[in-house]
Amino acid sequence: MVLNDRLRLSDRCSSLVATQHKTGRLALTATQREEFAALHRAALSDPGEADSEVLWLLTRSFDDEDEIPEYYRYTDLHVYGWFLDAYRENRLTGVVLALHATLERLLDVEEAEGTAGEERLARLRVLLDAVGDLPVDEAGLTRGSEVVAAAARDQEARWRMFLLVECSGFRMSDDHHEHIFLRAVHACELAFYAVRWIACQAMSEIAQRPSDAVRWVDLLGHYADLINHIFHALRTLTPDMFLTFRDATGAASAVQSLNYHLMELVLYGFDARKAEVYERFPHLSHVLSAESRGQRCLREAVRDSGLRRLQEALARTDATLLTWRGRHYGFGRRYLADIKGSGGTEGAGYLKRFVHKDVPAVTGGPAAPAGTMLDFIYR
Repeated sequence: MVLNDRLRLSDRCSSLVATQHKTGRLALTATQREEFAALHRAALSDPGEADSEVLWLLTRSFDDEDEIPEYYRYTDLHVYGWFLDAYRENRLTGVVLALHATLERLLDVEEAEGTAGEERLARLRVLLDAVGDLPVDEAGLTRGSEVVAAAARDQEARWRMFLLVECSGFRMSDDHHEHIFLRAVHACELAFYAVRWIACQAMSEIAQRPSDAVRWVDLLGHYADLINHIFHALRTLTPDMFLTFRDATGAASAVQSLNYHLMELVLYGFDARKAEVYERFPHLSHVLSAESRGQRCLREAVRDSGLRRLQEALARTDATLLTWRGRHYGFGRRYLADIKGSGGTEGAGYLKRFVHKDVPAVTGGPAAPAGTMLDFIYR
């Protein structure tokens, strides 16, 4: 899908995009940051003004009145939240379209720069194909490639996908290789959310029709495996490439990701070993709440169902996620070595502690998460 075909931002918004891309956000002057913050306030005060929505998307990360964690200023995940809000009735369709738009834009950038190397381009094409193969319903009747093709014929869908990638993906540095790092973070956030949402559907089904829940757990496995595909593409980023821009990202760290921690909460239950991290970042306090501590998880729901087919399906998904956690630890060990993690953790050592999930079971609690646990969450 060619998203920029006849799709254009206004001159003012195009200028904001160009300014952020020119040398990276870290090089923006204090005056420029103040101007962006003022535009954000204006967009909030007059939502009916032309371009107000796009201005909000482009400037929210410069808000100087809200305590936005650095991770969310860096990743602009509010843009992804805005995009997915339009797909509350078809959440996986929204996830797949966002994944496709994100990765297609990354591939376009890598091809245009001409410095990525054939291996990275090949892995990104494989990753895009994997997104196209994703089922978007528990019956597996519709694939990602079909919803992408349908969106290509829908003017509103094309416009939203265009805005999604135009209003995100701003590097902090001027280093080309930061593109794949940042877009991989975006793709992982979408996968974390999809896994959590599907796990919630599986738990709801177990509470009502346990024998039908196998389809949901099998579906979960497809999105869990996507994370492995993302990391495979990211591995084309060498440690030397990573270190050229790492300092520019500052205190932004994926350990601050709500979607990641809530995914693990729904899958495995509350992990007291992470309490020190939750306490360090105020926006993670929700994960420390009594409600979160008492939430039943998918692992317990499947175990208590007594259904062997369901247990075998979850075992397959667990193996996929274990592979990813092992690779994540390997990534940290290779790229960070003895360097402290940007989130204040011990880096690779922190990741190693959570490769295996030995979380005490929770008795009682709601049968399935509801409310905001079904939403893509950002701060």
